[in-house]
Amino acid sequence: MTIHSDFFKLAKEGCAQAFTEAAPKRPDVVFIDGQVKLMKADAIDSWPLFFRIQFFRTIEKSFALGAHTVVLGFDNYEHVPSAKAMTQAKRSKHKVNYECAQSSCLPAKIPEDWGSAMANRTFKVKVVCEVLEATTAWFEQKLKEDPLYANLSLVLDHRGVPSVLHAGSSSRVKDFVDSREWSTTEHTVGRGECDIKAYTWKHMAQCLCIVSVDGDYLPLSLLQTLQPDACDVLLYRMVTRIKTDTPVKRKSTSENDTGRTPPRAYEFVHIAPLMAWLTVVFPSKVVHPVRQFCAMVALCGCDFARNLPRLGPRSLWKIRHRLQNVDLCNPTHALCGINVAYHDMFVSRNVMPTHMSNSIEWFEKVSEETALTLYDAMAHKIEQDQRISQRIKQQLWPAATSRAHTRNATWTMCYWTLLEHAPDPLTHDFGYLRDAKGRTSFAAEIMAI
Repeated sequence: MTIHSDFFKLAKEGCAQAFTEAAPKRPDVVFIDGQVKLMKADAIDSWPLFFRIQFFRTIEKSFALGAHTVVLGFDNYEHVPSAKAMTQAKRSKHKVNYECAQSSCLPAKIPEDWGSAMANRTFKVKVVCEVLEATTAWFEQKLKEDPLYANLSLVLDHRGVPSVLHAGSSSRVKDFVDSREWSTTEHTVGRGECDIKAYTWKHMAQCLCIVSVDGDYLPLSLLQTLQPDACDVLLYRMVTRIKTDTPVKRKSTSENDTGRTPPRAYEFVHIAPLMAWLTVVFPSKVVHPVRQFCAMVALCGCDFARNLPRLGPRSLWKIRHRLQNVDLCNPTHALCGINVAYHDMFVSRNVMPTHMSNSIEWFEKVSEETALTLYDAMAHKIEQDQRISQRIKQQLWPAATSRAHTRNATWTMCYWTLLEHAPDPLTHDFGYLRDAKGRTSFAAEIMAI
């Protein structure tokens, strides 16, 4: 699960100038999320075609943007945070079990049920290793045959120290890699996910372009651009369609000679204009508007937090002015914010919940115990209201579950901000639990009916 797509739609509706067909700036470093590129179309039915279409062609297009360095990254599963375990289990739940032993080689032909095959961790790692080997051979050949690549570098960032491929004995990216400490300590989750690896390379870029359809790069890029050592960030992803767009015309079967689906359209998303826009339209008196927006994104669900029942991005966006005295990065404040949203939706419009004052002073003093009591009072009103369907009442979470959820969102904000230096989600009360078998789950988990 990634973030809700409505956040990109809200951003494009409000700040269309940040979404462009051509790159608004020339990136000097491009990061390619290799995990996303592992998912292919059914028409790609051989390994050579898979390597060429999914990776070699993407690398060539990235250099064509003007970059001196392209980084191809993959997840290092040894250091993916345990808070993602529930998402990973959910993704593979409905897949057919694909057998692949540690000692076995990749099949000569690409499996027909690619989705199920990729749900097997062992198989996926073998594919990644094969991609890295094939890409290394392809790029080394490029360096020998194509003079345009003489001053370009390709970095393969998977496990441990990234591998740098370039023509000379030294390059700026190799010097950068050699100067860094790549080991992880017991106090960090490590450089596991591609999502956080991308921002390692901001330190050698004035403009970093990230090639990925993963929505998590929106809050990550916003929060990383807030850092003192920030560079300009572009996202290159599939076009976000909004209501004002001209409908995409599909060719009829007779018009489409090949019978193939038209290629997907992509666009650049420039983070700097989005930040400027959020600062204006997202009122927040206690925390930076960008952080408040990203906390709202986390609360609405992502890889590390579930979706709020009956509350989506647009519902919370509409009441953002009423949350300007709340710090959504604070779990107790966030619990009060959810209370305000549900009260507005089901109890009384534009009225604060009973015994809650919409002032900075009140929220600064409110305790978690008080927040839980007020949430219970709001939930009781909903339960007693005969106009509200029983199904909705069953879907809404009790106070304990919502409290755990706000802590999930708080850890997510730590992760999006601190990257590999974020605290382990299980070492503090971030709303996650580990059972006797070592499996991580959401605390106070209540399944919607």
